Amino acid sequence: MSLFTENIPAKLLSILIAFLLWFALVDEPELIETVTVPVEYRNLANNLDLSPDAPNRIQLQVRGARTRLNEVSPDRTNIVLDLTSMSEPSSRTFTIQDNAINLPPTVTLVRAIPSQLRVKLERRMHKDLPVTITYEEPIPSYLKVISSSIKPERIKVVGPESRINMANALATEPISLKDVKSGAPLRVNVLLTDAELSIVGSPLVTISFQTTQLP
Repeated sequence: MSLFTENIPAKLLSILIAFLLWFALVDEPELIETVTVPVEYRNLANNLDLSPDAPNRIQLQVRGARTRLNEVSPDRTNIVLDLTSMSEPSSRTFTIQDNAINLPPTVTLVRAIPSQLRVKLERRMHKDLPVTITYEEPIPSYLKVISSSIKPERIKVVGPESRINMANALATEPISLKDVKSGAPLRVNVLLTDAELSIVGSPLVTISFQTTQLP
């Protein structure tokens, strides 16, 4: 019995606070808000890649109490699309429903904008691209480049088939010959201009120049 008779004032106060909180939540009016949240793709096959135009964000109109709507944000809420059934290059339309969104309790989905997402998967491809030298400025008139070498001469990249087919070469970051010593190796990065592609391994190459001063 002592369990029920000890600290009665504190227990009554706790019950009162809980009741007031419950009353405040129940009495709180419902609002509708629009929030932009990320789209997450799960179970993508290793040999496939998302097409570059795959949507990565979507707008949601949600309804609920203000205290709950404050919990709906890009950091806490996302849309999860399961790609398990797409084992080959193909396209599929997903209808955005409540079960694909991790909404807080008592918050409901009014509508998604757009309400359907068209997802296309392409074959994931690799390609060895030749590396070309980029100069920061024109070669000075007093300097002549006798020869140059790049190691490695080719860098492997990976990405969606459509973007791999368009990739022909990789350029180095701009180099200034004014500060390069003849025969001294120079380590520089290669640059990707297509954000859909990734470099496999190190992005660094070693360049050596043989130069001579002109009279």
